[in-house]
Amino acid sequence: MNDLINTNYINNYGLINAKIADINAENSPLWTMEFILISEDKVIKEHFLSKLKEYIKLCKTSREGLYHQSPDLHENKDDYTSPDQLIAFIACLKLIGEVKILNSIFKYLLLHLMTYNNLKPGKIDFSRIMQPAAVVFSAVCAGHFYLYPLLSLICIYSCMAKPTQTSGRLKAWTMMKSLDMKITLTICNKIIGKIWKSWDNVFKEYFKESENPIRVLIDKR
Repeated sequence: MNDLINTNYINNYGLINAKIADINAENSPLWTMEFILISEDKVIKEHFLSKLKEYIKLCKTSREGLYHQSPDLHENKDDYTSPDQLIAFIACLKLIGEVKILNSIFKYLLLHLMTYNNLKPGKIDFSRIMQPAAVVFSAVCAGHFYLYPLLSLICIYSCMAKPTQTSGRLKAWTMMKSLDMKITLTICNKIIGKIWKSWDNVFKEYFKESENPIRVLIDKR
């Protein structure tokens, strides 16, 4: 593994950071998930899936379906679980077939009126309403397939909005790839092609450091 990936980008939990300067960046689960979806090496994919699965277990709170953003919780304003982190968790759980956990996440969102405050487990807190994309993605992954068209529209909109933004597009890409949304991805490919020429350029713009594991995979394509 060390010969294939620059370990300076691997954090204390075995997840991938965007920059060498990162220690345990909060979005490492999302970047790791993106790496898994890009990589064609089965052994490496399984390795990082297992690391992400372990990380998710460590983030579990006392309430079913509610997860901290990180095992290193210090209960300050930066410790809220973000949509990016939740989407990464759900994508991983979907790939490994954790149906029960996926159901518990959507059930928590539903029972708490789409709010998700990991610092106040069980509380309905309208200052912490989860992003619609994460809620709908959670629902579809939990088996509510009637919301699939809505998720498609969300992903398409993410690819169209704010032409120079990369993070929202990559989040939409992660949802589409983890659910194998072929038709939606085809539409988004055309949208991305007009602005960025290809998804590779979106990844290159976001992951600027040439030795980043994701950037290495992209550059090899």
